[in-house]
Amino acid sequence: GATPRPCAGKYSSKAVHMLSGRETLSLDGVGVRLGGFVLSGVTFAVGPGEVVGLVGHNGSGKSTTFRIIADLIRPTSGSITLGDLDHRADERAFKRRVCFVGDNNQTYAGMTVGAVLAFARRLYPNWDHDWCAQLCDELRLPLDTKVAHLSAGMRTKLGLVLGFSPRPDVIVLDEPTAGLDGASNEWIWQVVDRQSVEAGLAVIVSSHSRDDVAQHCSRVVLLEQGQIIDQIDIAGDRALARERLEGAMGRGGGHAR
Repeated sequence: GATPRPCAGKYSSKAVHMLSGRETLSLDGVGVRLGGFVLSGVTFAVGPGEVVGLVGHNGSGKSTTFRIIADLIRPTSGSITLGDLDHRADERAFKRRVCFVGDNNQTYAGMTVGAVLAFARRLYPNWDHDWCAQLCDELRLPLDTKVAHLSAGMRTKLGLVLGFSPRPDVIVLDEPTAGLDGASNEWIWQVVDRQSVEAGLAVIVSSHSRDDVAQHCSRVVLLEQGQIIDQIDIAGDRALARERLEGAMGRGGGHAR
């Protein structure tokens, strides 16, 4: 079908006044041991309007890093802050401003899409109901269908609506295009591009597509065996960035983390 055309992200009056208060998300020395896998010394930041790619082969620590940010895994070292909010000490306020989109929608398996959205709306004071409705319409989300009966692609789309609708400072996208067709993939990146520019949204994203990362990210953080080995400023020379990404993303193997 035709590529959905994402709305420009016009803000309801309730959300407009929040835009000037964007903060930087900072990871400082974050680490954890999970069985034989060790993540250590992960330090980087993403500021308002930045789109930062977290890349590396399977097993490098991308999903582990994301799950620590989302408080699904507790780190054994380091800290995560959003401005003056601490990831652990200010847990509720932090989670209202940093949204995670990953493979975590089975939590709502017994609920309909509409019920999930109504539940989420009560959790987030800056939830933009009008924009949520537009996103659902553009993505053709079936509001009366139970999450358990959605295709993998539709579950991914629901996750994206849940991530964007609270109007967070930061959105963390773990393989957001997995299971989606080309048109939906393009739609997601259009929303990311627009929201980073127009709303100052900070985005951290992982993707197996070198082209998507090189085209849409302003900076890339390279992970290898649980450690950051390089950071690349993509905006300056995208051709050179593609070459460096080829080396970082083209290696094989390992259990995905």
